[in-house]
Amino acid sequence: MINNKKMDRTMRSNLDLELACEKMKDLKAGALFMQVGSQKIETALALAQCVEQEIDFVIWIAPAFFIATKAYQEDIKKNLGKLEGRIYFFSIEGISISDAKYLQLYNLVDEYKTFCIVDESITIKNTEAGRTKRLLSMRQKFLYRLILCGTPLTQGLIDMYSQLQFLDSNILKMTEAQFTNIFLPFVDDDTDTWRRWSTPEHEAQLIQLMRPYILGYDFDPRYKIRYYDMYFELTPKEEVSYKIEKEKFLKGRHRVDFLQIVQRFQYFYTISKNKVNELFRLVREIIERKEKVIIYIKFKSEIKFFKECGGFDGLKYVAMTSVSDKKKVLEKFENSADIMFCTYKVEAPHLNTNGCNNIIYFTQTFDYKDKLQCLYHLYDVNGNREVNIYNFWVKTGLEKLIEDNLLRKENSLSNVCKFISEEGAIKL
Repeated sequence: MINNKKMDRTMRSNLDLELACEKMKDLKAGALFMQVGSQKIETALALAQCVEQEIDFVIWIAPAFFIATKAYQEDIKKNLGKLEGRIYFFSIEGISISDAKYLQLYNLVDEYKTFCIVDESITIKNTEAGRTKRLLSMRQKFLYRLILCGTPLTQGLIDMYSQLQFLDSNILKMTEAQFTNIFLPFVDDDTDTWRRWSTPEHEAQLIQLMRPYILGYDFDPRYKIRYYDMYFELTPKEEVSYKIEKEKFLKGRHRVDFLQIVQRFQYFYTISKNKVNELFRLVREIIERKEKVIIYIKFKSEIKFFKECGGFDGLKYVAMTSVSDKKKVLEKFENSADIMFCTYKVEAPHLNTNGCNNIIYFTQTFDYKDKLQCLYHLYDVNGNREVNIYNFWVKTGLEKLIEDNLLRKENSLSNVCKFISEEGAIKL
């Protein structure tokens, strides 16, 4: 069964640079919620230049694979203006795992007046992570603080807590436990388990608290998306085998790790017959349209299976995994291959995917951030692209649980973006 969900996104952007500069001077902190691209970088550095006479250096903190990308650094350097020669780069990962890098940053901000820019601030959402603890510990040493993010949250409203603490602890004036009790009440998720989820009312309340610090936003992805949810039954033989496997695994276990269950059971049914046959059919249909496709998978063994069963014989494909030569794989995909298999969480440079407007999520993931990261590759400044996204679902209880979980996260993000922009909700 196919459920075709069509939606065209319209522009959701707002930026008054003069007003943003005044707010930055007054509050010494601010947030830009803008998509990946040169405009975000240009705006951030324009804000730093508004106060360049008050600061000695700009501290630019971003994920390592951003900083390692030539185009990213070039966008920064060409927008420095009067700040040329007065910028230091630190990777989020380096601050976390390297004591030397942390001490270098600490000594720098302790001695000089700095304007700190944290790109992809969603990476400091976890208060237990070393990177977050270290940045929060020196928060007050930065004269100015600016966070940049196209996606304010990925797992839920709790993602906002440490980002707001970094901006100004006076925004919330509460501990993380207090924040959780106020903004994330318990709800019954229909599985006899009580979980914490925010409501639209709580989401609106939080955005209202941080409203003075919102300097600008741009939630326009510059492309149109058509979603296709495709559901597949297990064959009678697969269903029996799956049931036996579950009973065998759970027998005698009073307590089990949930993620272990997900990994074990999802692997068992991910290459079910009906699902695999539809993948082969759909990919060939896409190729016949003279289009490219990225197929996201969770297990490397899936790639081996596809090769051995011959479903893609005669087609040109490449595989992007954590151990791939990413530059080489991207070049082949852009220039000759029509298909790219890609595992989740691969930190690859920005893809030049102008010739690719199809994504298939063959294996699903609980981590909503992974699915959002996949969409970053489709960023198109021209805004003329139409993208087809195909979600493959197997009709099992586990897949239903994953689907419901992702929908809750999607709704929370959509609401937060709506309240930030004070316009209609977006869907990712």
